[in-house]
Order: sequence, then C-alpha cells, then structure tokens
Amino acid sequence: MEERVSPPPPPPLEHTDKNHSPKLQLPDIDPGTYVVQVPKDQVYRVPPPENARIVEQHRNSPPKEAKTSRCCWCCVLFFIVFVALLILLGGVLGGLFSMLLKPKDPNFSIQSFKVVESKPYPKYDVTLQVHNSNSKVGVSYKDRGRVSLSLRRQEIASGAYQTSYQDPHDTTTFGVTLKGSKAGFPKEVEESVKNDKKKMHVTFSLAIRVLARMKMGLLRSGTMTFDVTCKLKLDTLAKNTHVLSQQCETKRH
Repeated sequence: MEERVSPPPPPPLEHTDKNHSPKLQLPDIDPGTYVVQVPKDQVYRVPPPENARIVEQHRNSPPKEAKTSRCCWCCVLFFIVFVALLILLGGVLGGLFSMLLKPKDPNFSIQSFKVVESKPYPKYDVTLQVHNSNSKVGVSYKDRGRVSLSLRRQEIASGAYQTSYQDPHDTTTFGVTLKGSKAGFPKEVEESVKNDKKKMHVTFSLAIRVLARMKMGLLRSGTMTFDVTCKLKLDTLAKNTHVLSQQCETKRH
C-alpha cells in the first residue's frame, strides 16, 4: 500500500512595500491550512434580527403627533370643501328655480282687528289672510317670523308669525296675537276703545317679516325673506271694529 504524502509547504510570501500594496502580511502557516482573503469593502456587519425589526418599525411608522396633526388638517379641509360645494349647489339651484319658474310673491291682507284689554299687557288680535297666486309653486314659511304693530311710527305691540306650508293657489287665514307694553294702550287707542257713542278712526301700520322657501316637486329655492308692510284704517276700536281701508306691499329679499 502506498503511503500518504503530505502536501508540500506553500512557498514563502514575498516581501512587499506597504506603500505599494494594501494587502496584509500573513504569518507563517502550517501545512494543510487554507487561508481565504476577502477584500475589506465586501465585509458586512449584520445586526441581530430583533434590532433590525425595531429599526424597521421606527422607520415605517411616523410620530403620533404627526399622524394626529395630519388627520385634523384633512378633516378641516374636507369640511371646507363640503360647505363650499353646498353653497355653490344651493346658489345654482336657487338661480335655476328663479329663472325657470319665476315665482310670484304671496299676497297679504288683514281680515279683522280686535283690541283686548288684559293685564299686565294689552293685546291686539289680528286675523291675516295669505294667498299664494302661484299655480305650481308651494311656499313654506319658516319659524322666527315676526309681526309688529305701530302707531304714528312707534311700535306698540309685537308677536310671532306662525310656521306653515301653503300649497299652490291656496288661501290661508289665521290669527296672530300681538302683545303690547306694560304702559298700557296709547292715548289715541284708549280714547277710541272707550268711546262707544262716537266712532274715532285710528290708523295703524302692520309690519311682517318672515323667512320662506318655495318649492315645486324636487326643486327647492334658497331661503328668502318676505317684508310685508300694511297700512290700515279702522272705523273704531270699540265693539264691532271694521277695516275701512288697507294697503299691503310685499318685498322679497
């Protein structure tokens, strides 16, 4: 049997100048040992898996404050855009409603007038009649309407205008109670109320301010304001009061 021959020793390394070659000088190596040289720029340090996982989480997730701030700004921007679109849509629909349908204003008139002596506030009961002359357009009267009564340009009583809806070509009659001040009736009113033998004419001014919307089917107008001014002359404020004359004017804003 042939004997195993050990490999010959590697040749000695030649001496090189450090200034001319960046290679490291290796010590003497025993026979049978292999040395692998790897360039320094190809040696990498790999962190432990748990460290890499923590770094990745911090890198991908933004700070909580930044998330909250971004969310708030998005909500504010969405709200502003939504409101702007609603205003624009309402303006377009209201313009189309007015241009295509050209609705007429309702007509107001006073049917009856009565003075009620009560404490601590005197009252005036007024019966109003409202006629919607539109053939296809209904009118919806909103709340917060106001009715006021004036004598010689001085307001003496006021009350609320009722909320209601009026169909096309509909006439509505309803009563409004106006409450006066604690000071009682004005002198001119009191004299007419107490004078049963001789009728004393009294002239009042009635003002109505009410918000309303017109509609036809699915079409809706924007909210509008009706300002109504009525000048009425009464024969007496005693029993059986009659309206001698009246003139009502309606303005839409």
